[in-house]
Amino acid sequence: MMRLAKMASVLMILASGCASSSGDSPIARNQAASLELARQMVGQGEFQRAVQFLLPRSRQPDAPAEVHMLLGLSFLGLKNPAVALKSFQAALKIDQDDDNARLNLAYTYILTGQLNESRNKLNEILARGKYPLMERVHLNLGLTYMQEKMCDKAVTSFQTALEIDPTYSAPYFNMGKCQFSSGRFQEAQASFQRAIDFCPGCLEPLFELATVTARLGDRRKALGQLENILNAKPESSLQQKALALKRQMTR
Repeated sequence: MMRLAKMASVLMILASGCASSSGDSPIARNQAASLELARQMVGQGEFQRAVQFLLPRSRQPDAPAEVHMLLGLSFLGLKNPAVALKSFQAALKIDQDDDNARLNLAYTYILTGQLNESRNKLNEILARGKYPLMERVHLNLGLTYMQEKMCDKAVTSFQTALEIDPTYSAPYFNMGKCQFSSGRFQEAQASFQRAIDFCPGCLEPLFELATVTARLGDRRKALGQLENILNAKPESSLQQKALALKRQMTR
């Protein structure tokens, strides 16, 4: 099974909470304030704190769907998709019309290797026809096929996503991964460059661009791309990959 790239991550969108009206009860106002605080924690990457804050509320029978959604996002942030899955399932059970929950659930199914279940949820969104970000649905459909090394189908889904939003970086990135694995190096190079064009600060597509540039024989340009990655002080795993490729090229 193909390793799922980090940049594949679907954008886990949450609707903003409604402001409390003057007629709200003190309990309702407190709950609304708690949800806003939880949104801020998740938005700032304070996932462990968010879990500690949200867990007690999630166990109450009247917990709204958004509590479970935020909890699921927090568990994803802590790299615990198996538990996140349960939270997204709970959110969708409470609100069957929430396609954000459906999409997050589908993405988490990909992370846990349940690809048919993911496609079922994604096809539900397509059949409902109401979701405003269908490019994300097609991206994730592509990821399910990519995981099964069915790159022809994956590329078709990525292209559909780009027809909806030509500036969406993630389909270019993943299409490049498929093209590279199929030996279509020049096409992959172009796709990774497009991913960078629409996400200038993203280092993963720059690393893949350096890899394919080296494969195409432009050692000097590839080394320059690797230096740009290392100068940006990437996270440890990407730094190690960049250093390993640099050592390989300068032996």
